[in-house]
Amino acid sequence: MTDHDDQQPETVTVAAIDPGPADGPLEVDPGASDSMPLAAEETFTEKVWHGVQAVGPAMADVTRQVASALGPASPYHRHDFIVIALAVAVVAIAGFSHRNMVSPTVETFSTRGLTFTRPAIWLAPEEVPRIAPRLVQTPTLRPRPAGELPYHVVYTSSTDSDVRMEVRIEDRPPWANVITSLELDRRTRWGELYAADSSGVITLGRHSWLRTSFRYAFAPNKGDQPRIGAAIELATVDRERLYAVTLYGPPQRIAGLAEIITPTLRVASLTGTSLDTYSGRLQPQVPLAVRAAFNRTVMVVVADVVDGQLRAVGGGSGTIVGADGSVLTAHHLLVDPQRGPHPIFLIARYASRARPPELICAGHPTASKLAPELDLALVKCDSDLDGRPWAPGMSAAWPALTRRLEAPLAPGQRLWVLGYPDNGGGGLTVVQGAVQGLTGDDVGAADHYVKTDATISSGNSGGPVVDDDGVLIGIASAIRVTTSSTGTTVQTTKTGLVRPIAAAGPLFAIVRAGWTPREGRTSTDLEPTAIEAEAEGIRLSTKVVAAANLRPVPGALVMVMRAGVTAGQLDVNRLDDQVIAWGRSGTDGEVYLKQPVPAPGTYTVMVTANGYSPLIGDGALHLAADATPFFDPWPDMLKLELP
Repeated sequence: MTDHDDQQPETVTVAAIDPGPADGPLEVDPGASDSMPLAAEETFTEKVWHGVQAVGPAMADVTRQVASALGPASPYHRHDFIVIALAVAVVAIAGFSHRNMVSPTVETFSTRGLTFTRPAIWLAPEEVPRIAPRLVQTPTLRPRPAGELPYHVVYTSSTDSDVRMEVRIEDRPPWANVITSLELDRRTRWGELYAADSSGVITLGRHSWLRTSFRYAFAPNKGDQPRIGAAIELATVDRERLYAVTLYGPPQRIAGLAEIITPTLRVASLTGTSLDTYSGRLQPQVPLAVRAAFNRTVMVVVADVVDGQLRAVGGGSGTIVGADGSVLTAHHLLVDPQRGPHPIFLIARYASRARPPELICAGHPTASKLAPELDLALVKCDSDLDGRPWAPGMSAAWPALTRRLEAPLAPGQRLWVLGYPDNGGGGLTVVQGAVQGLTGDDVGAADHYVKTDATISSGNSGGPVVDDDGVLIGIASAIRVTTSSTGTTVQTTKTGLVRPIAAAGPLFAIVRAGWTPREGRTSTDLEPTAIEAEAEGIRLSTKVVAAANLRPVPGALVMVMRAGVTAGQLDVNRLDDQVIAWGRSGTDGEVYLKQPVPAPGTYTVMVTANGYSPLIGDGALHLAADATPFFDPWPDMLKLELP
């Protein structure tokens, strides 16, 4: 039997290390060391090599000591410990080296006042073409000169084509509501394929940044199966510009990129715009009945085409007054004093008092019912955010506020003004105030304003004003500022102006009668203009009275629809097509229809009058073949109810 202690154990080589005899110290192969020329600065490979040279002997010595401490063992056992120890050392060194190799190299992005640190593994930036708005037609765009805003480029990762970064720098949005302006930009780009996940404001340097996480649907190439993408947008606004950095890709990847980029975001200017969501602001305790009006209050946003893009340029509030999606708002929101009606408006629905409202649908001021003399307008959406036809049933229910006409407002009566402020883009606000009187001498005039000490901002315009019971009593319209001086003292007084709800009687009649937005049909008059009269028929007359006291109702409009037109098909924008005969009542309530009605036949009848609920009846008029040439089909009179 051969003595194992007299034999040389087999040699295991790791890197350039020769372990030598089992009983002797580990030595580094001088040949390997001499073959590596020294340089003024070590390379990464050389650093690893020298680290192994230093760690190897020490690890082998520790291993032998551990083996000896475990008791007598053959040289083969001690040799196994050495092999394991060296393997562990190599794995540790390799892991450390790999971590350094995969840590991304970063560089500084700096242009047009925006700087941040970003990974240096992006391909050269590509300009993003201007995105054509979905909701309006745009003129032919002129080429954009180099260096001119907006600056909009996309970077794609050189290691993962699904990871992208967009940088957008453009002129400051014209509307102070920055949060809703940014939301409109995203909605315009993806339409109904967009869904916001979370949003919050963070402070970096001297500026507030809005961080929004969202999802969107896209197809990498034409004809591909649609995919769901994730994104994080970081945006801020200073006095002159908007800056936005958006990351696209797998959620974990873009979250890691956001951790690198976010802390380093800086804007050169010293002054930024507050992006307060109003969630932390002190607001009054609100009666439960008033809270019921929250989800009946909407935001009305008007937009123009700016440099080929659809941009929010203003907005205010509105009041839901019909389950068909009818919204009552202020006329001055929809019309630019110099250029006329804005091309489009959008409606945003209430989400919560701490969150901005959610954009739902769009419509056109030129297809709305406008009453400029009262600063009132009746609007209704006709398309979704993709430009497709829209109906109220496609989203949540549209509950209407109840209104109060019969009870006059008394000085000192408490009221509540609801609306969405312009600045920042926050949630719904509620302002408490009291009635101070009317602006005119005639306290019964519906076209006068109600004065109040409640603060009405531009964002509140068009919003509902309700009493303690949550009943609609007026529409916020404007604020009047008066300045008076006494000696050296100058006093400024602000008075809120509210249009009483009685002034909106014709608009409520349109809602109750039913209407569909039609381009150019902005008149609030419920009256046919040019109908084709029948050559022969029965001449009709009747009397219109108030149901409460049987007093005559002057100015009531009585219309007989053509055969086959039902109450559900009535559209006040198509009266010339749907009406076969009509007339208005005089001071005594008597009305004579101007056109004959053919007999025999059964017809739908509609009766409207300012301040009363419309009376609409399917088959309310039946004429027999032997009916007399002059005929009163309602000898008991037509009776109108108060709303």
